[in-house]
Amino acid sequence: MLKLRLLGPFPPPFGGVALHCIRLLESLRARGIEATGSSLGGIPNGVLDVEKLGLRFFLSRSLVHYHTDEGNHRWMRLFSRIWRLTRTPYIVTVHSFRHRPEFRNPRVLRQLALAYANAKAVIAISPDVADALESTLGTRHAHTYIIPSNLPLSMWELETPLQPNVAQAWQGAPVRILANAGRIVAYNGRDLYGLDVLIAAFRSVNKADAALCLVAGDIVDQNLWQLIVDAAAQDSRITVVQNLDGPLAPLVRLAHIVVRPTRTEGGPSLTLSEALELGKWAVGSDAVQRPDGTILFRNENSLDLARALTECIADAQLGHMPPIRTPNSDAVEKIVGVYQSYELLVALQSATGVATS
Repeated sequence: MLKLRLLGPFPPPFGGVALHCIRLLESLRARGIEATGSSLGGIPNGVLDVEKLGLRFFLSRSLVHYHTDEGNHRWMRLFSRIWRLTRTPYIVTVHSFRHRPEFRNPRVLRQLALAYANAKAVIAISPDVADALESTLGTRHAHTYIIPSNLPLSMWELETPLQPNVAQAWQGAPVRILANAGRIVAYNGRDLYGLDVLIAAFRSVNKADAALCLVAGDIVDQNLWQLIVDAAAQDSRITVVQNLDGPLAPLVRLAHIVVRPTRTEGGPSLTLSEALELGKWAVGSDAVQRPDGTILFRNENSLDLARALTECIADAQLGHMPPIRTPNSDAVEKIVGVYQSYELLVALQSATGVATS
């Protein structure tokens, strides 16, 4: 049986990539695959025996499935160098790949291109990510797969109770709207997650029985975060939660409307998939492709977002909620297919005496 090691930013904080790692690890084990989890982030208490990355991880040569993005390019370059030296096979899932100033450095780009070229396979979470990789690195890996990252909810998320002291005023509102930002970080000088757009839109919606909860994870840009907090403080219907000590799913379960106002991102959005899977109204910017069933608004347009919010609030007030959907229910099987393709390659190479490194 194939031994597999997942390496990624397990929570906390509870961002999309971190939850993807938990969902994938749980799903693989449910299918009888011998999988372990090693974390570059936190250690989620009592979840699937995830361990902090340490020396023991590098003493094994079993297959690694590494989860990364453009911001972690230094880790990618370092890990790939170690794995090449130790003849350790690795597969990479790329969750986003936006331009960074460091990519103008020829040495950095050569190292990064070599790191991806030596992977056994590359999984991009969307065609845009695959195209960005190709345009930046100058080539597309021969074994590139497009598999969305928004996997179905894990049992751990579904069974996690809501913390009783979180967003109590919001919990009591007749119509509850929810948005989250894994990181507070600038994109072209503005909030990547578009919380400023959402706040402006909500403040223009004259619905006294509606309340908005903003959940923020890692605060990268403190000045930007202060602007968001100050803007939210001008409307008593808005609640701000920082560093939620658990997954978002319990709050999604309570919400009527879940909003993803991001200016850009790597894929359709795990948050919107959660909303659809739990039978909530899902509202997202048209910056990228969204899961089927999402109500779209024009990116960065607060007036159009206000229109979408008003429509959803009216439906929620009448008790009209959308049907439950499960986006990408076959995504885990596709990822397992990548592993099986690697296993077949190893078997063929062993039979013909060709090295597998």
